[in-house]
Amino acid sequence: MGLGVLAAAGLALFCGPSSEEARIKAFLKDTVALAEKKDLAGVMSRLAEDYSDFEGRDKPATGALLGDYFRRTGIVIHLLGARVTPAGPDGQASVEAEAFFSSGAAEVFRRLVRVAGECYRFEVRLARSPGPGWRIVWARWESVPMSDLFPESLALLRKLFPGL
Repeated sequence: MGLGVLAAAGLALFCGPSSEEARIKAFLKDTVALAEKKDLAGVMSRLAEDYSDFEGRDKPATGALLGDYFRRTGIVIHLLGARVTPAGPDGQASVEAEAFFSSGAAEVFRRLVRVAGECYRFEVRLARSPGPGWRIVWARWESVPMSDLFPESLALLRKLFPGL
């Protein structure tokens, strides 16, 4: 599924002081909001020009993949745990995050069914962009079973789906 970039992009889960970690999480959260609105141009503006993913897709190929996905389904993304490694001397930061994806139709019934979606873990590398902000330069994602989620991710998922 090519939405790893999107899910990794929406991780502002906690309030707090304006630290680099908080700014990165806000960037990611805003990007996920763009994905849920199916704003392809907005999402693509968050990718670096030299973006690539773990399968070798570049920015144009990722745009085509996301465009196809946006045309086929509704998107609901619940951001779960996020672990941010602040930028080093190279100006790049890393994020390891988990998200729960469901379609818009499934989301309507999420409280009636135990789980109607899929969990993903993402690794994302970010680079500071000219001026304030970040751009996604690389992403990798994989489906993970609930039993392999970070403890903080599982706790948030259980709040979304009581009785899980």
